[in-house]
Amino acid sequence: MGDVMEKLIAKREKEAMRKAQKEARISLAKEMLANNESIDKIVKYSKLSVKEVRALAAKMSA
Repeated sequence: MGDVMEKLIAKREKEAMRKAQKEARISLAKEMLANNESIDKIVKYSKLSVKEVRALAAKMSA
């Protein structure tokens, strides 16, 4: 039973880490968009897709 709980906890920790990393990349992209950086540069540094960056840009300009 303990092994199952440990695996479940490890899985949840891994998911939480991925979510936090994604949020950090989005935050970086938003900051770069606010500073009028190019989409290509934002994609390069944030590791987000062009589609994701364009969607953020559209939300910010609306």
